[in-house]
Amino acid sequence: MALFQKYNNENIHSRAVIAGLLNILNNHIEYEQVWSNEEIESVKVPWFYNQSGDERFMQDFYTFYGWCLPPRPVDGNFDRIPRGAITYTGSQINAQRITSRFVQGRFLKEIDGKLQSYISMLYSIPLSMTYDCEMWIDNHLTALKLEQLIRELFYKTITFYVYYKGMRLGCQVGFPESYTLTKNIQYSFESDNKIKLNFQLEVEAYQPVFDKTTETLAEKNIKAFAYRLYDAPNKYDGDISVISPLENVIIPKGIPLSIEWLYSREEAVINKVDISYTYFNQNTRYSIDKAQPNHEMYIWNIPDNFTEYKQPEIIWEETDNITIIRQPSIKIIPDLNTKQITSSSFYVIDGGYFYVAGDPSSGDASIGITLEMRDTNNNVMYTENDALILNIKFNKLNELNLINTLDPSLYFPGNIDYKYINIYVSNSVNADHFGITHGIKIV
Repeated sequence: MALFQKYNNENIHSRAVIAGLLNILNNHIEYEQVWSNEEIESVKVPWFYNQSGDERFMQDFYTFYGWCLPPRPVDGNFDRIPRGAITYTGSQINAQRITSRFVQGRFLKEIDGKLQSYISMLYSIPLSMTYDCEMWIDNHLTALKLEQLIRELFYKTITFYVYYKGMRLGCQVGFPESYTLTKNIQYSFESDNKIKLNFQLEVEAYQPVFDKTTETLAEKNIKAFAYRLYDAPNKYDGDISVISPLENVIIPKGIPLSIEWLYSREEAVINKVDISYTYFNQNTRYSIDKAQPNHEMYIWNIPDNFTEYKQPEIIWEETDNITIIRQPSIKIIPDLNTKQITSSSFYVIDGGYFYVAGDPSSGDASIGITLEMRDTNNNVMYTENDALILNIKFNKLNELNLINTLDPSLYFPGNIDYKYINIYVSNSVNADHFGITHGIKIV
C-alpha cells in the first residue's frame, strides 16, 4: 500500500500470493558449489514469474520507440543458468475449510493520506492455488542437489505472509496432496541438451471479503456501559456543577489534576459520567475519560506532552550542610505575556525531604537552584549563581514562603505554549446534561 499513490497492480489477491511465493523461492533455494577445500560458493537460484503474452507487441512497443530511450534495450533473451520460473495455473474454492462468517477482521485503510485501522465483519474464502514450477539446470549433479533441496523445503508445508487490502494474510505452500513425491518432480531434456526440472506447488490461502455495512474505526470500541439506576417518569437526569478547578486558572502539565463536581436535583440517578474538554470558543469535545463512577471527583493525570512547552530543568545546589534525601518536584510557569519568572511562577508538587546539618528539630535552611532553559533556537541557557534561593522549613520546601531570593530580571528565553480549554463533566447516558468550568490554561 502506497500513501498518496494508486497503482494498477494493487489489491490483487493472486498477485500478492505470487509475490510471496517468489520471495520464498528466491530466498530459500540455494545450494553449495564446491571448487576446492578452501573455496565453497553458495549459489542462489533466481526465480521469475512466467508472464506470457504477445511478445511481438512487447518488442515493437518498448524496443523501437525513441521516447523510451535511454538506455536502449538489447533485443533478445539472455537466460541465466540455473534459473526457475513459476506459472499460475488456477485456483479453486475449498469448501471443507469454510469457517464462520461471524468474525471480525482488522485492516488498514488510507484516509486523507493517513493510514487508519478499521474493523469489519469478515468472510474468508478458502482457496487452493496451484503453480507449475520449472527449473533450467546446467548439469545433472546440480539437478540432484536442487531436487533434494526442493524435497526438504516443500514436503512439509512452510508458511509465509502477504498484504492484501491493508490486511496481513497467512499462506501455506507445499506439494499438493493429490501427487506423490516421486511423480511430483520430473526431468526432461530439451533439444539443446538443457536439463529441466518440473514440479508443482499448492498454496493454501484465504481471500478476505469485508462487509462494508459494518465497517468502523478500530478505536471506536465499547469501553464501558452507562445506565440509570432507576427511571423517573420524566427522566430528568439532574444538574452537574463543576467546582474544581476554578475558572481562569493556570495549571502546569504533567501533574494529577483533581476535577470535582456537585450532582443535584436528580430524578433518575446515574452512576457514570464522561470527562472531556474543548478548546476555548470551540464546540468539539475531546475525551479525557468515559463512563467513570459518579463519585463527584476524578483525577486527571495531565500528559507531559499535552503542550510543547519545555519546563526549565532545576539543578539543586547541595552543600556540606544540606543534602537532598527525596527529590522535590516543582513546576515553573513564567508569566504568559511577559515571560518573567516571578514568585507566583513556582508550583510545588512535592516538597521533597532534605537533611539539614545542625539542629535536627528545626530543619530550617535555604538552598540555591540553577535553572537550565532553552531559548527559541533550542540553545541551552543557565541562570546566574544566587539568582534563585528557596526556603526550607521542617526539612521540606516551605510552600507558604518558598522564595528567599529571586532575581527580578529573570525571564524565560523560549516559547511558552499552552492550551486554553474548558473542562466538561457530562452524564454518560445523556450528554446534554453537563457541568463546565471555563478558561483553564494548561502550560
